Amino acid sequence: MSQTENNPAPPAAIDADTDLEADSLPTSFGVFKPVGYVMMGLPTQGQADALQMALQGAGWPAPTLHRFAPLESVSELQALVDKAGPLSGFGYEITLLRRYLKLAQAGWRWLLVKVDDADHAAAACEVARGCGATLGVYYRSLTVEELI
Repeated sequence: MSQTENNPAPPAAIDADTDLEADSLPTSFGVFKPVGYVMMGLPTQGQADALQMALQGAGWPAPTLHRFAPLESVSELQALVDKAGPLSGFGYEITLLRRYLKLAQAGWRWLLVKVDDADHAAAACEVARGCGATLGVYYRSLTVEELI
Protein backbone atom coordinates (compact mmCIF):
# COMPACT_ATOMS: atom_id res chain seq x y z
CA MET A 1 0.00 0.00 0.00
CA SER A 2 1.36 3.45 -0.86
CA GLN A 3 1.89 6.26 1.64
CA THR A 4 -1.10 8.08 0.18
CA GLU A 5 -3.39 5.09 0.79
CA ASN A 6 -2.20 4.75 4.40
CA ASN A 7 -2.56 8.44 5.19
CA PRO A 8 -5.13 10.14 3.00
CA ALA A 9 -4.60 13.86 2.65
CA PRO A 10 -6.92 16.07 4.67
CA PRO A 11 -9.61 17.82 2.67
CA ALA A 12 -8.46 20.91 0.85
CA ALA A 13 -9.75 24.31 1.85
CA ILE A 14 -13.13 25.02 0.35
CA ASP A 15 -12.74 26.45 -3.15
CA ALA A 16 -14.39 29.54 -4.56
CA ASP A 17 -17.33 27.52 -5.89
CA THR A 18 -18.41 26.31 -2.45
CA ASP A 19 -16.99 28.99 -0.16
CA LEU A 20 -19.46 31.39 1.37
CA GLU A 21 -18.50 35.04 1.56
CA ALA A 22 -19.72 37.22 4.46
CA ASP A 23 -21.97 39.16 2.06
CA SER A 24 -23.63 35.95 0.83
CA LEU A 25 -24.20 34.31 4.22
CA PRO A 26 -27.90 33.88 5.07
CA THR A 27 -29.16 36.50 7.51
CA SER A 28 -32.33 37.61 9.26
CA PHE A 29 -32.56 41.23 10.48
CA GLY A 30 -28.91 41.52 9.50
CA VAL A 31 -27.81 38.61 11.71
CA PHE A 32 -26.29 35.34 10.51
CA LYS A 33 -29.12 32.81 10.26
CA PRO A 34 -28.40 29.95 7.87
CA VAL A 35 -31.80 28.24 7.84
CA GLY A 36 -31.45 24.60 6.84
CA TYR A 37 -27.86 24.35 8.06
CA VAL A 38 -26.04 23.14 11.17
CA MET A 39 -23.14 25.30 12.33
CA MET A 40 -20.47 23.11 13.93
CA GLY A 41 -17.50 24.31 15.93
CA LEU A 42 -14.25 22.44 16.49
CA PRO A 43 -11.19 23.56 18.42
CA THR A 44 -8.53 22.15 16.04
CA GLN A 45 -7.84 21.86 12.34
CA GLY A 46 -7.33 18.11 12.66
CA GLN A 47 -10.82 17.72 14.10
CA ALA A 48 -12.32 19.91 11.36
CA ASP A 49 -10.57 17.84 8.67
CA ALA A 50 -11.73 14.59 10.30
CA LEU A 51 -15.31 15.86 10.53
CA GLN A 52 -15.40 16.92 6.90
CA MET A 53 -14.08 13.52 5.81
CA ALA A 54 -16.51 11.69 8.14
CA LEU A 55 -19.50 13.63 6.86
CA GLN A 56 -18.51 12.99 3.27
CA GLY A 57 -18.13 9.31 4.13
CA ALA A 58 -21.62 9.39 5.66
CA GLY A 59 -23.11 10.76 2.43
CA TRP A 60 -22.84 14.54 2.61
CA PRO A 61 -21.59 15.81 -0.77
CA ALA A 62 -18.68 18.27 -0.65
CA PRO A 63 -20.80 21.25 -1.86
CA THR A 64 -23.02 20.91 1.25
CA LEU A 65 -20.04 21.48 3.57
CA HIS A 66 -18.64 24.98 4.01
CA ARG A 67 -15.49 25.42 6.11
CA PHE A 68 -14.33 28.60 7.78
CA ALA A 69 -10.73 29.02 8.91
CA PRO A 70 -10.08 31.14 12.02
CA LEU A 71 -8.52 34.09 10.21
CA GLU A 72 -11.30 34.19 7.62
CA SER A 73 -14.09 33.60 10.09
CA VAL A 74 -13.02 36.32 12.54
CA SER A 75 -13.34 39.04 9.91
CA GLU A 76 -16.54 37.54 8.44
CA LEU A 77 -18.18 37.08 11.83
CA GLN A 78 -17.08 40.52 13.01
CA ALA A 79 -18.62 42.05 9.87
CA LEU A 80 -21.89 40.25 10.60
CA VAL A 81 -21.91 41.46 14.21
CA ASP A 82 -21.16 45.01 13.07
CA LYS A 83 -23.95 44.92 10.45
CA ALA A 84 -26.58 43.42 12.76
CA GLY A 85 -29.79 45.41 12.72
CA PRO A 86 -31.45 46.91 15.79
CA LEU A 87 -34.02 44.09 16.00
CA SER A 88 -31.27 41.49 16.22
CA GLY A 89 -30.74 42.26 19.89
CA PHE A 90 -34.02 40.52 20.63
CA GLY A 91 -33.01 37.20 19.12
CA TYR A 92 -30.81 34.32 20.13
CA GLU A 93 -29.02 34.49 16.77
CA ILE A 94 -26.95 37.55 17.76
CA THR A 95 -25.95 35.81 21.01
CA LEU A 96 -24.78 32.79 19.03
CA LEU A 97 -22.99 34.99 16.52
CA ARG A 98 -21.06 36.72 19.30
CA ARG A 99 -20.16 33.32 20.77
CA TYR A 100 -18.94 32.14 17.34
CA LEU A 101 -16.83 35.29 17.03
CA LYS A 102 -15.24 34.79 20.46
CA LEU A 103 -14.43 31.15 19.67
CA ALA A 104 -13.08 32.07 16.21
CA GLN A 105 -10.77 34.61 17.85
CA ALA A 106 -9.49 31.70 19.98
CA GLY A 107 -8.69 29.73 16.81
CA TRP A 108 -11.77 27.54 16.39
CA ARG A 109 -12.70 26.08 13.01
CA TRP A 110 -16.23 26.07 11.64
CA LEU A 111 -18.16 23.78 9.38
CA LEU A 112 -21.54 24.86 8.06
CA VAL A 113 -23.44 21.73 6.99
CA LYS A 114 -26.55 21.73 4.76
CA VAL A 115 -29.24 19.40 6.13
CA ASP A 116 -32.66 18.30 4.86
CA ASP A 117 -34.56 18.18 8.16
CA ALA A 118 -34.26 17.68 11.92
CA ASP A 119 -33.36 13.99 11.61
CA HIS A 120 -30.63 14.81 9.10
CA ALA A 121 -29.33 17.54 11.45
CA ALA A 122 -29.27 15.08 14.36
CA ALA A 123 -27.36 12.54 12.23
CA ALA A 124 -24.80 15.19 11.24
CA CYS A 125 -24.32 16.14 14.89
CA GLU A 126 -23.84 12.51 15.87
CA VAL A 127 -20.99 12.29 13.35
CA ALA A 128 -19.65 15.61 14.65
CA ARG A 129 -19.61 14.43 18.28
CA GLY A 130 -17.44 11.51 17.21
CA CYS A 131 -14.94 13.97 15.73
CA GLY A 132 -14.75 16.19 18.81
CA ALA A 133 -17.24 18.92 17.92
CA THR A 134 -18.43 20.70 21.02
CA LEU A 135 -20.89 23.00 19.31
CA GLY A 136 -23.63 22.13 16.82
CA VAL A 137 -26.48 24.55 16.17
CA TYR A 138 -29.35 23.70 13.82
CA TYR A 139 -31.03 26.70 12.22
CA ARG A 140 -34.72 26.13 11.47
CA SER A 141 -37.12 28.65 9.95
CA LEU A 142 -38.43 29.97 13.25
CA THR A 143 -36.12 28.45 15.85
CA VAL A 144 -32.50 27.74 16.55
CA GLU A 145 -31.66 24.48 18.30
CA GLU A 146 -28.40 23.56 19.99
CA LEU A 147 -27.80 19.88 19.25
CA ILE A 148 -24.28 19.70 20.71
